[in-house]
Amino acid sequence: MGRPRSTDGLKPTLVRRGEKIYAYETTSRMENGKKVNIKRYLGVFDPATGKILEKDESRCAERKKKASEERAFKVIDELAIGDYGGVYLLDEIQRQIGLGKDLFRSFGSVSKLILASAMALTLGRPRVYSIEGTLDHTWLRRYYGVESSLDSESMTALTEQMGHAQANIDTLFSFRLEGCEEIVCWDTTTHGAYSKMEGLAQYLSVNKDDEDIPQFKVGLATDMRGIPVMYRIYPGTLGDTQTIQRLFDDLDEFGLKDVIATFDRGFLSGRNCRDIIGRGRRFVMPGKTDYKVFKTLLTRFKMSEKKDMRFQDHIYSVSESELGLALSENRVSTDGSPAYDFTLPGDEGHGKDGMLKAYICFDSETYNDQIQSHKLLVSDIMEKASKISCRDPVKAFNKLAGKAARFFDVAADGKNVIVTAKKNSESFFMNRAGMFILVTTPDVTWLQAMSAYEVRRLTEQAYNHSKEEDGRFRTSNKDRLQGRMLLRFLSVIMKCEIAARIREARMESKLDVTTCIENMSTISARRYRECGRLTEVTKRCRTICETLKIPIPVEVRENMEIYSPEDLESILQSE
Repeated sequence: MGRPRSTDGLKPTLVRRGEKIYAYETTSRMENGKKVNIKRYLGVFDPATGKILEKDESRCAERKKKASEERAFKVIDELAIGDYGGVYLLDEIQRQIGLGKDLFRSFGSVSKLILASAMALTLGRPRVYSIEGTLDHTWLRRYYGVESSLDSESMTALTEQMGHAQANIDTLFSFRLEGCEEIVCWDTTTHGAYSKMEGLAQYLSVNKDDEDIPQFKVGLATDMRGIPVMYRIYPGTLGDTQTIQRLFDDLDEFGLKDVIATFDRGFLSGRNCRDIIGRGRRFVMPGKTDYKVFKTLLTRFKMSEKKDMRFQDHIYSVSESELGLALSENRVSTDGSPAYDFTLPGDEGHGKDGMLKAYICFDSETYNDQIQSHKLLVSDIMEKASKISCRDPVKAFNKLAGKAARFFDVAADGKNVIVTAKKNSESFFMNRAGMFILVTTPDVTWLQAMSAYEVRRLTEQAYNHSKEEDGRFRTSNKDRLQGRMLLRFLSVIMKCEIAARIREARMESKLDVTTCIENMSTISARRYRECGRLTEVTKRCRTICETLKIPIPVEVRENMEIYSPEDLESILQSE
């Protein structure tokens, strides 16, 4: 409650500012056990009369309105300006690879809004629900004639509708898979979520990032140039075996019978290999050197017959070995199903449950790099170990060295450690440096296996592009998750296509995806009434256009379709 300061009523508080004295009514009240002073402006105090000239409410409102008008920018509707080059770049890329055409055949008229949203993500790298600003400051809205609002509420509705249309998404995948030649690469990763997402996101017992958050799994398929063609979303605890089965189910459904599927070494197991050859499919997987059978192959390499093989202007020393599968007598898979062991010629029961092939490869250039890196690692760890001084120096050293601790013998010396390099461990590393193994079905040649091995690296780069957008998905709805994943998928397709063209032009040392988009965005478009023009195209932008094999922009485009006129016939046929 307010409390008067005298029996005559509230005593005003007077404050002089410049030549005027302002009067305030000051009261106090208790809030949460504390005294809080409250001031209310009364008007200007006149010392001559001792009276307060009450404030003019209407005059105050007028003053505020006038000040607001003075601060406001006058919007000139006849003049439009926006970043143009980045939009033009992405449109040319998507047009050349038929992305807009496939999207229109899958989603119809809403496809233009979907592609514009994916481009906004690619240009501005914002989160899905905050792309409105990118559409406004670039030429994107005018380029495609997008009039719809894409604020947070609108994007929530749009992505939920997209995610609910799973049949449309699968249709898009079928169109993208049509262009695959020979190889499809598959890999999975986990993403964090802010909720359990209706049971889809689950807490993992082991998480590489050590984050106690619910996770879901995403599988991504790419073609032999590393361009994404399909994705799938799974519960976080689903094993890799089930994702492989789903992949081949999809390939069967979409009519891809003869492609070679390639996987990361994390998928390699006897059970997975047995399942794949049981389907009559071809595959390539890198071998795991911690398996006994592959250690044996590496040991035998020096004594085996080898050939010098050429791949992408590089020479490898290669030997070939027969590899078999046999039902394990003392193991089962984690889900309780039968497990299979890898076998070599001469082993008991060799190949009775299937035959494979192993290519053992040696790269002399990689050997030198790995030896150099290993020696630097050992030297750095030894130097840091000499500075350890604590209560438990052995524990401190193991934490410092990490996985490299296996190369050292360590003993405590008071608060210090005595560290010596293990000769056997170092010799083992030297014998394995520069070597790798590719496990394949018997009908896969070495060149096909190496092509698949290269694609596996490109798929990892595609995942890196995907994770640039946002570390987590901020939704609790599975349909919205699916819709947001589709926008990322489209964005990553365009980024990976740019990366592939840079790589194929051998310009990786001079250009990257971000550099191309940012430099092209320096080209602005201006339109005043009926007159439109572009700002100057720099030499850097011309180099980018030449590298990416797109025409140099010469005119302002507006209200464009997302497909080319020559695509119209195939679109009409699909309808």
